[in-house]
Amino acid sequence: MRLLLSLFLTFLPLYAIIDIASIDFGDKKEGLSGSVYGSFETKRGNTDKEEAEYGGRLEFDTNKTITWIQGSAEHDTASGYTTDDNAFIHLRHIHQIGDPSWAAEAYFQLKQNEFKNLNNRTLLGAGLRYKVFDSYDYGKLFFGMSAMDEKITYNEVDPNEHNSRLSTYFSYKVNINKTFELSYLGYYQMKFEDSSDYLTSSLAEMTIHLTKVFDLSYLIEFDYDAAPALNIRNTDTRQKLSFIYRFGENDPLSTYAQTVLYQGEVPAAVMDESDAGEVKQAKEKTIEGTWLSEGENLTILSSSMGVYMKEGDIYKEKFTWKRVSTAQGEPTKQIVFEFIDEEGRKLRTENYLWSEDTLVGLMGNRVKVFKR
Repeated sequence: MRLLLSLFLTFLPLYAIIDIASIDFGDKKEGLSGSVYGSFETKRGNTDKEEAEYGGRLEFDTNKTITWIQGSAEHDTASGYTTDDNAFIHLRHIHQIGDPSWAAEAYFQLKQNEFKNLNNRTLLGAGLRYKVFDSYDYGKLFFGMSAMDEKITYNEVDPNEHNSRLSTYFSYKVNINKTFELSYLGYYQMKFEDSSDYLTSSLAEMTIHLTKVFDLSYLIEFDYDAAPALNIRNTDTRQKLSFIYRFGENDPLSTYAQTVLYQGEVPAAVMDESDAGEVKQAKEKTIEGTWLSEGENLTILSSSMGVYMKEGDIYKEKFTWKRVSTAQGEPTKQIVFEFIDEEGRKLRTENYLWSEDTLVGLMGNRVKVFKR
């Protein structure tokens, strides 16, 4: 798998982008996920040219935290002259606090760009994020605000800078349908002591989900610096068409690794070798099986998957499920169901309470009660 992926990345140009889509708790299964990309081109003869761009992203999700690091680097030469040389790395941690709409954020960023006379720009910041709305039809919108420490060293005559800035952003994502996704990210970063010195960045992205692991992305970016380095323009624009390979829940490599990791586990109970008492005890300790309500049923599998059916298979949906950690010995457990489409993308989340032979679904003002 790795050999095939390396060959694919070598011969097919994949252009680097930054993930700008809104990231929310529960969007992904707990654990590690990410993406990789690379673009390499060499020309000899009438044209003497080399181009290389590569990078990736790693993300780790839990029930109430999201941590990710992403980076990219690009170096291009033509006839022995450097035509592009830049690098970028960003680390961010988000932790849910109190109300699920609120989260605390902390981040670190390092950026270098020779053609902006930028030896390095280092950022360190912390603040709050608020979920403005979350709608199945209209998408998700987040607003963030933080205090940021900025250190800049330049390559040439400009003096080094050490600034304190107020950083604000809006982040929005909407799924048009199962295939198309639109995202927007807008930043405004202003110096506390001088409001005329500010930076803005706007990124809009359209993503087409080709398969469970391959996406096609079209990105437009516009940056403005009110006080750039000497002889550097205020504005920069960029457009990129990208192919992205994402790993984690659905890619073959991760699935194979998970299968190898868990293949030695022993089931909680072997039903055909148990007497009635053992069966009852096993049933009280595991949620797997078929749960029934009026005209509806849930089939929960031990592989963290399940199927919801209504009115005799006329309506069917797939879902993944996980049990939220509770105090040891607590008889009632919280179960989170994430309903997914045929491509494995999340549609909605439902919360359930499970106690022995009763499963109660809590969906706004509606309550569903399922029995074994």
